Amino acid sequence: MRLAWCAVVAAALTGCADDNAPALDAAVSDAPAVDDGPGDAGATDAGASDAGATVDVPPPIAYGGPDDWCPGRDHCRATGDGRLQVGVARELINPEIVEREWTDANRNNAYDMGEAFVDVNGNGVFDATWVAGFGNGRPAVGSHDDLEVRAIAFRYNETTVALAVIDCVGYFINHMDQVRAEPTLQGVDVDRVIIASTHDHEGVDTVGLWGPRAAVSGLNQAYMALVRQRTALAVRRAVESVRPARMRVAQVLTVDPITGSTMAYVNDTRDPVLFDPTVTIAHFVDDAEPTRTIGAWVNWSSHPEYGGSRNNLLSADYVHALRQTIEEGVAADSLPGLGGVTVFQNGALGGQVGPGGGVAPRGADGMPIAESGLPKAMAAGRSVGALALRALASDGVEASVTAVSYRTAPIHCRTENTLYGILYSQRTIERELFNYNERRAIGAGNYPWVRSRVTYLQVGPVAMISAPGELHPELWIGTDPRWSWGRPTLTETVNRPDLTMGPPAPYLRDLMLMNPDVRYAFVGGLTEDFLGYIVPAYNFVVNPIVPYLAEAMGQHYEETNSVGPEVERYLNGPMRELARWRPPAD
Repeated sequence: MRLAWCAVVAAALTGCADDNAPALDAAVSDAPAVDDGPGDAGATDAGASDAGATVDVPPPIAYGGPDDWCPGRDHCRATGDGRLQVGVARELINPEIVEREWTDANRNNAYDMGEAFVDVNGNGVFDATWVAGFGNGRPAVGSHDDLEVRAIAFRYNETTVALAVIDCVGYFINHMDQVRAEPTLQGVDVDRVIIASTHDHEGVDTVGLWGPRAAVSGLNQAYMALVRQRTALAVRRAVESVRPARMRVAQVLTVDPITGSTMAYVNDTRDPVLFDPTVTIAHFVDDAEPTRTIGAWVNWSSHPEYGGSRNNLLSADYVHALRQTIEEGVAADSLPGLGGVTVFQNGALGGQVGPGGGVAPRGADGMPIAESGLPKAMAAGRSVGALALRALASDGVEASVTAVSYRTAPIHCRTENTLYGILYSQRTIERELFNYNERRAIGAGNYPWVRSRVTYLQVGPVAMISAPGELHPELWIGTDPRWSWGRPTLTETVNRPDLTMGPPAPYLRDLMLMNPDVRYAFVGGLTEDFLGYIVPAYNFVVNPIVPYLAEAMGQHYEETNSVGPEVERYLNGPMRELARWRPPAD
């Protein structure tokens, strides 16, 4: 998403406003930050109103603690038979591609203004299905594999939680709330519905950023309705299908055991080169018929962009092949699959953890595939899926404790990224803004706020903490060079990060593993919301002349797609606090 936005924001930067813009919830000036130390959440952030302004909502609280947890609340007492129950479901979310043919005069696989197209419906507009994740104007011409939403539900005594993961680049909290409000879910016995996206760069634009040109939304409301309805249906079917289950868990690194390299699977191309290549797989089988799989819950951290920016076929990228491999196995290697439904949840993939820098997964013929494209994506998914299957077979551990619990907290985040604020306020991105004066230019003294949420979920020995965006790995694992996997931790000379100023221990991973009974912990990336990159404060650098509109020298693209310099405090801080929090004793 490396785009030139200067023309988009020129009027807004001079203080102009659209008198016909829809009214927002509040007209309140910027809320001052509270210095509570690096990384951790603060108390109340009070906002002072402008003279004469009407305040319609209270000043935001950056983090005030959980507003719900189970067991322990009235709706989820800890009484019952003490048996884990699990259910799964999947629904297709393939779009109807109305128009797909155009004259790609410059052969860039994108539609450029003025290029001829086949106007199927005769309305004079190229009604393409816009593919998300790279530049603007990438029309879909067909499908390589299905786009899906997959759900897994967990029940233990009176606590029921469902996790739905959508094959899309991102999904906002307001859209998630619409899913939870769908008639399909009314009356369903579920305490918490958690929604995530895979961050698929070969799926349909569900954010609005990847339309035909900059600042023109790529959203298709009919498709958004389809995703909303199918997600609700998948959750309902998963909850209604729960049955007593047994649980087996394994973890494995996507690291070559001989060379110690991750380059056949994944890499990090932003300084510092630090990332966690752990695959976690939880396998659930029918308690009454242990040879029958219900489903699997899998986590790994990597951008699903192996298909590359020149691909025009819709695909779930490596996620499709990973799930398929776990379910069906690899016949050529006599490796059996598990069956059932595999639900994949991405992890701490910030800082460009993905296929860049020479990653070359091995294809079915054993040869490495370095060139971006769907063959590379399928090879990566097959490799990771096969590794998970082998780890489960050889090192899987039966879970003796299978209790289910969760805790969840609302949070608020100040958006200092001027571009984000303008795109939000102009409705290119469908997101609520509040606690700012919409008649004034967005900037210092008038930064808008957004609401979000973080959730901790534990199923037996496995714990997940949601990240409402792309968490940079050093916030998860720290800056120990052993997490560089044999590659230089630092390569840049300009705006080079000072690792001595990095996040202090204990790291988020440590805090998660301190929870009772937790043996396996991971980040659920792009879960409960999508707020871009969660960049640590010590390495947050913006362009001094046009901050957020162009990246700073060195490796600082991620800041241009981050809510601002305090993103560690506002987003990672609550994740840390929620990992520390324990429910009150009865």
